[in-house]
Amino acid sequence: MIRSPKPTKLHAIMTLMLTIGITNHVFIIPALLQMAKRDAWFSVLLAAVPFAIMVCLIGFASSRIGTQPLPEWIRQQLGRIPAFLFQCIIIVYFFATAWSSLFDTVMWMKVTFLPYTPVLATSLILILLCFIGALKGMKTIAIASGILLPLVVLLGFYVAIVNIEYKDYSLLFPLFEQGWNPVFKGVLYACSGLFEVFFIFFLHPYLPAPLDKKRFIVFAFILFGLTLGPLTGAIAEFNPFEAAIQRYPAYEEWRIAGFGKYVSQTDFFSIYQWLSGSCIRISFALIVIADMWKRRSTRWRPSLLAILAVILVPLSCYTLSDIAFQHLMIRYVFPANAYLILCLTLIIAVAAMFRSCKKGRTA
Repeated sequence: MIRSPKPTKLHAIMTLMLTIGITNHVFIIPALLQMAKRDAWFSVLLAAVPFAIMVCLIGFASSRIGTQPLPEWIRQQLGRIPAFLFQCIIIVYFFATAWSSLFDTVMWMKVTFLPYTPVLATSLILILLCFIGALKGMKTIAIASGILLPLVVLLGFYVAIVNIEYKDYSLLFPLFEQGWNPVFKGVLYACSGLFEVFFIFFLHPYLPAPLDKKRFIVFAFILFGLTLGPLTGAIAEFNPFEAAIQRYPAYEEWRIAGFGKYVSQTDFFSIYQWLSGSCIRISFALIVIADMWKRRSTRWRPSLLAILAVILVPLSCYTLSDIAFQHLMIRYVFPANAYLILCLTLIIAVAAMFRSCKKGRTA
């Protein structure tokens, strides 16, 4: 049961910036570079069109749903069976989101900072932090985001400004060397990250009122910039072909950033950025999964979260190699993510439109 006082709208925006931002800022960039190479940044610009349509659909549906939990609203609009199917899809989707985020973070730590530390140890520590956050609830996650995000943003501006001397923006051109096909492929991958603005539906029940249009549009612009900024930076610093073969281009930008004459490496700051986004994202996913299971008693919730955490640890350590995981994400998961969110948003928007028309006839 949701208790007051509730998180503010600013807390909500900060939570979504960390939850979705790590996908657009880190996870999706290697896929964009591999698919479109030099044209990847132009693919993001073209993705602004479907992204704007998605923002309009979500804004329209949110104004009709309000702060009502989405499964309950779907049950009222479409019936029990569609609501049950929706809950099952969301549970599987957010479990996959938590798993992929945990796996990618653990592999990144092993490749970069902790090559001799067992992945089981890092996975256990990370999932324990996320379990505690999910157990405390969305309000705690929102407040933690408000504390973590300002330094994350400052560090992002720092690495962008410090590396200006190494950037050659002429590398962004010429465009369309391989035709339009890579560009359109890149649009799909850019939409996969941008469409996660859909997550706002699961945060609204914890707010006193849905995000207004101005805040929502500002947040959409910020999210768009979180994809375009580091992508153009990676191309300008490393050239598109070198950046395309890097596993973590956003991290590589930290490898060349220094601080004055006596500090040549500042890549340890990236640990704070990456873990802030991963912890909030995984905790958010666990909370949404728990919210899909409504029970009168709240005693089952810690048990459910503990079971999810226990399942995620071996899945993040022993299921796939890093190469197989990257192939799975680029080949299947990212495209499926875009299509699934688009379909769910269209269904919700049509249901909201049907409700508006029905009310109009009644009036």
